[in-house]
Amino acid sequence: MPLWTLVVIFTVFGACVGSFLNVCIWRMPRSGLTVNRPRRSHCPHCGSTIAVYDNVPLLSWLVLGGRCRSCDYPISIRYFLVEALTATLFGVLAYKYLSVEDARWGEFVALAALTAALIVASFIDMDLRILPDEITVGGMMLVPLVAVLVPEFHTRPADPWIWSALNALAPELESWAGGLPDGLRSLPVTVALIALGGGGGAVLGLFGFRAYWLLVHPRHPNRLRDGALAAVLIGTLLAGLVLVLLHPRFFLAPRAVSYVTSLVGMASGATLVLGVGIVGKMVFRKEAMGFGDVKLMGLLGGFGGWVGVLAGFALACLLGSLVGVWRLLLYRNRYLWFGPFLSLGCLIVIIFPEAMRVLLDWYLDLFR
Repeated sequence: MPLWTLVVIFTVFGACVGSFLNVCIWRMPRSGLTVNRPRRSHCPHCGSTIAVYDNVPLLSWLVLGGRCRSCDYPISIRYFLVEALTATLFGVLAYKYLSVEDARWGEFVALAALTAALIVASFIDMDLRILPDEITVGGMMLVPLVAVLVPEFHTRPADPWIWSALNALAPELESWAGGLPDGLRSLPVTVALIALGGGGGAVLGLFGFRAYWLLVHPRHPNRLRDGALAAVLIGTLLAGLVLVLLHPRFFLAPRAVSYVTSLVGMASGATLVLGVGIVGKMVFRKEAMGFGDVKLMGLLGGFGGWVGVLAGFALACLLGSLVGVWRLLLYRNRYLWFGPFLSLGCLIVIIFPEAMRVLLDWYLDLFR
């Protein structure tokens, strides 16, 4: 199928996805509503059900002139913008990753899902100044799986720093494994030990997070399931560690390199924003970064790696500064949601790393 046909197909598909994202943006942060209940979309003003012919992405908003057919109440242009933005980004992703010569479906699907999630999180942040855990924490739980299933994210090319570190450790691991009894490295025992390590890590993550929370927030006890992210990360980490210790040949496999790179990226992104928030609070005596931003950058770091998340953060600061100055001059408003800029900056770096390298080289040349 020609590339431009795929671009058109996924642009139209993106508009349809954008219509669903509008539902998520409105319902997810509001109590009493879920993504699938009520089943039919309705006008938030008069409550009337929206007919199928009035729910066609992009076209319906234009035909109705941005107003409800039943009560003539204005429909926010945000609905049109979300559908147009999603359609555009899906088209860009199709053009970038689905060329006939080198179609990269795994990367396309993963980035399309990430893009949709970031659009929902960004518009909720702009509306209510929150970043939903369903997206940030849920996304971080899926990052290790994505890294293993789609290793091209971090192995085309591999991060040179992490690749060098893994190469340096490989001989030591081979020497260690060579001294183990052969029975310990048999397939049944390996599978059993991996399951034991993963299960033990999951339990450690669940109860470890609960203990941490009770220590830091003794008056606000949490549910055990709130530690699901820690359970997934520690469980997969220990399971992978057992496999590598028993069979070091997997250590330099593309999927292992991708997995390690994604974990390093998650830790780097979350730590970077957490550190900026702590320093900002000390300097300005008020919250500089919300914890939602910390979790969002953990998710983005899992896709972009530590280099990508650093570049994305720098780009987000630049874009945020430009918009922040404009809002200050026009509205005298000092508050600025930062989640949308983190999403945009890191997404640009993830999708167009080559362009970012060219811009960085140009910028560094100015000082030479």
